[in-house]
Amino acid sequence: MPANSETCTGNAYKRLLHKIMFFLAALVVARFVLEVAGVPATVTRYLSSTVGLLLAAMYLAAIGPLKRGALKFSQLFLPALLLSAWTVGWVILATLVSGAFRLERSHFAGHADYGNWGHLGFHIFEHVVEIGVLFVMALILMAFVRTLWRWPVTVGPGVMLGALVIVRYWLEAMGLPVLRTAPWSSTVGILIAAFYLGGVGPRLGLTGGRQLFVPALVLGWTWRVWVFIAMLMSALVPFYKTHFFDPSLGNVPTRLAKALAGTIVEGFIAGLIVWGIAAWIAGATREVAD
Repeated sequence: MPANSETCTGNAYKRLLHKIMFFLAALVVARFVLEVAGVPATVTRYLSSTVGLLLAAMYLAAIGPLKRGALKFSQLFLPALLLSAWTVGWVILATLVSGAFRLERSHFAGHADYGNWGHLGFHIFEHVVEIGVLFVMALILMAFVRTLWRWPVTVGPGVMLGALVIVRYWLEAMGLPVLRTAPWSSTVGILIAAFYLGGVGPRLGLTGGRQLFVPALVLGWTWRVWVFIAMLMSALVPFYKTHFFDPSLGNVPTRLAKALAGTIVEGFIAGLIVWGIAAWIAGATREVAD
């Protein structure tokens, strides 16, 4: 590849990364400003920088290869760490300002932080530790999306399914009733993904049902893996109540092991359904084109 071409692709990737960083900073600032302005916490809590970071990490892993070319797994470490540290850095800044100026409307600093620099410092230290946790979470999601790039047609719908699961998990964790979180159903999402595969696949060279089979299975397993990740989070963070997994029922390791086995079987069945729909759509659109 010519040097000029490599420079252009590198600059395009950097611009994408800068836009994502701007979005994450704006998310923290917007929540801080709205809280100080008196907007209720029941509204501002949905501007979660953690959720924003995870969605941004997935987006970068999905779009990044279009700007830079295929990314090796080792090339995901730096952006995952950068986005995590950048996001938490803005949270730390908001915490410092809230604690120093006793901004009681802001959730970033608590009453124990006001005038108590030792407590405020420990609060900030907790956020520094949080960088490591968010880094691992972002890296896992980015690595998963990178794996989907082996079958490019699955990247878009695969990331869409992940976003649906993350958003629904967070909305349920925030206490929204099921009737309001149900529209974010990933079950509906996998059906939409099947239509997408049947419509877009032939335009990417997947002209026959046989060629659509593997991508369909990949989407089926991708869907169930996203759901299993949400189940793990529900088990590891029990104070968030979601429909994905209820740790209060006990016997958590055994139930998670069964869920993992179910992920394999259910993903295969879902893949077959996706394949059937995709093959039908591909055949129907080919007839129309002819």
